Amino acid sequence: MNQTSSIHPELLKIALERVDGFVFERYCQDLLSVLEGKNFVPVGGIGDGGADGIFECGDDRIFYQFTRQENHREKIRRTVDRLREVGRNVKTLYYLSSRTIPHIDSDEDKLTDELGVFVKIRDRKYLLSHANDTNGTVAAFNNHLSIYTQFLNNLATDVRHPHSPHVQNPAAYVFLQHEVTNRLGDRKLVHSLTDTLILWALSETDPDNDIFLTEEEIAEKIFSTFPWSSRIIKGHLRGRIKTLRNKDGDGREIRWYKKSNKYCLPFETRKIIADENVIDQDLGTQFIDELKLIAGGLFDEDEGAYQKIAELACDVIHKIFEKQGLLFSHFLSSDSEIEAPPIVSDCIDNVLETSNIGNGNREEYREIIEEVIRKVFYQGSAKQRDYLANLSRTYVLLFTLQAEPKIMEYFSTMTANFRIYVGTDILVKALSERFLDKEDQAARNLLRMAKDCGIKLFFSECVLDEVYTHIRGTYFEFINYFSEMEPYITREIARNSDKILIRSYFYAKYEGKISGWKSFLGQFVTYENIQSQKGRDEIRNYLSSEFGLSFVENAELEEVCELTKVNSLAEKLLEADAKENQQLAYNTALFVHGIYGLRSKNKEHASASEYGLRTWWMTNQSKVLKHTTEIIRDRRSQYIMRPEFLLNFLALSPTCDDVRNSFHGIFPSVFGVQLGHRLRDDVFHKVMRSVKEWKEYEPGRITALMSELSDKLKTDRYKRYDRTLADGLV
Repeated sequence: MNQTSSIHPELLKIALERVDGFVFERYCQDLLSVLEGKNFVPVGGIGDGGADGIFECGDDRIFYQFTRQENHREKIRRTVDRLREVGRNVKTLYYLSSRTIPHIDSDEDKLTDELGVFVKIRDRKYLLSHANDTNGTVAAFNNHLSIYTQFLNNLATDVRHPHSPHVQNPAAYVFLQHEVTNRLGDRKLVHSLTDTLILWALSETDPDNDIFLTEEEIAEKIFSTFPWSSRIIKGHLRGRIKTLRNKDGDGREIRWYKKSNKYCLPFETRKIIADENVIDQDLGTQFIDELKLIAGGLFDEDEGAYQKIAELACDVIHKIFEKQGLLFSHFLSSDSEIEAPPIVSDCIDNVLETSNIGNGNREEYREIIEEVIRKVFYQGSAKQRDYLANLSRTYVLLFTLQAEPKIMEYFSTMTANFRIYVGTDILVKALSERFLDKEDQAARNLLRMAKDCGIKLFFSECVLDEVYTHIRGTYFEFINYFSEMEPYITREIARNSDKILIRSYFYAKYEGKISGWKSFLGQFVTYENIQSQKGRDEIRNYLSSEFGLSFVENAELEEVCELTKVNSLAEKLLEADAKENQQLAYNTALFVHGIYGLRSKNKEHASASEYGLRTWWMTNQSKVLKHTTEIIRDRRSQYIMRPEFLLNFLALSPTCDDVRNSFHGIFPSVFGVQLGHRLRDDVFHKVMRSVKEWKEYEPGRITALMSELSDKLKTDRYKRYDRTLADGLV
């Protein structure tokens, strides 16, 4: 296929999140016309009779339904009913959704048996896998969906969408406030959450009945049930298990059987947890009972109808937390009279669509549920307020740990438009990780994930020179001090070398992953060419192709700089012994002024963006900062991004789908209520104050503040992260 350009998966995901239902239908019709050929017939429109497409197969017809709606099971049922109502003989239905649908095979089997129709479900993963099949599938995207990603072309100067969804919803603003002011991190909260999940995983163990779990089984149970938690607590799990097994007498210890290396809860711990479960379960039961009493005062029916109304009202409340949890929590915690989030009506519709309430009764049920919820919100009893307050705390706990879809979407959109110039230190670290296990390749994995997320990565000629100089210096260091003594170099001696590539070589050699120094350096450059220009070119080509970096010559940076200022800074760095020689000083000075020059060239300051600036030098080299304070003051912005920003808010963040699924698993459960107990009062009230602050600002002010906060978060060198580039991905 001679395809002009392919569609990046992240672009398609963004478009599918934003696309209108009718446009999505037309996109699918064009896509299927290409994939299925001339036998596929697009239909649809107001009089479509329930079908968006038909595939002619001899005497039989396969019907297609395309939708971006939630609640796929109910939509499939209604589609089959509609097709039959208009007299169509439905034997096979293909359902194509813009969303990610879990457990497709199970749903296909259940719906096929229930409806007597062969049901096949295709979700977002299908669209992603076929978007670049042919020029025709690419054209379908360009013709219908590309408009939904045009705002990414220049976020800093795009005035067509001055107030984006991230400005109109408090989630991103409040999260930025939380992270910028919370420099010490959430380690205590993460440890508390980890302990809670460990105890939950072990809740069904019983030494009297020989029921135990290994550490691996504890992890598997937690991460399979709460997949969003993996990237938050995985690095803490082993340490917290050891801490809990060494606790004594506080009622939260776990029992370790050293010989079999298995764990269980002792009777005392199980009793404490069971007692807490009774209290929280009783609160949930009383909440349902009170909703039934409210429903009983609104209409005359049997007990079963009241129970159904109460359960549906609960589902609506959980849905509100999922859709607008921050605003809802603020509403519930506010002493003043403020309106409930406007999403309530939509949530009632969503819940009814997925219920087994027939179409003829839905309007009546809708009115009753609406009245029940109104009474709970504005005339609620003490028990009702306690139950909702616990759910609010659970939501805020998840929110502060980044488990909120809107936060994921904000950072995903922000980073997709980054232009990152990678520093020498990160590239040298990436070289040193060549023989590490993949999960320990911190720098390499960061670069891969950044590339996969659509970030434009660059390395300049001056960085290439520094990487080349480092490799060549390491080459001479090894020849002069290690080659003759190599048979006698122990791991302890190797650890003391100040050259990271020499340390990396010996570690790899001790583990049998490399045979000698020549073959080690040969991973990056031909050994015989290390001292020549050809070797430098080989390193450039390796870095470019292995890590997806675009090479930028010094001349391109010099074009956007005042060279007198570059030379002045270079002399300052050299006089202060901040750099070893004139060339290194010039390289650093050119990078500093080059970043600012590129921002000016791209007009990044022309208008405020809630995502902040796009162009950054990503490095952990911070010594230069104390010599550039005047430049930073004059330019009114920083130029260095911490790698930990991308590591924590992109590479290691949970996915939107994981987070959305977590709401369905947590909020209806007693365990979900208990999670809220782990959140400190001061954290909850601080988040609520930020929501109140957001509500008092105009959109323009929110945009300006988010721009400032996001850039602070990218550059804050005093913020403590649990996961750093030195630790690797865990």
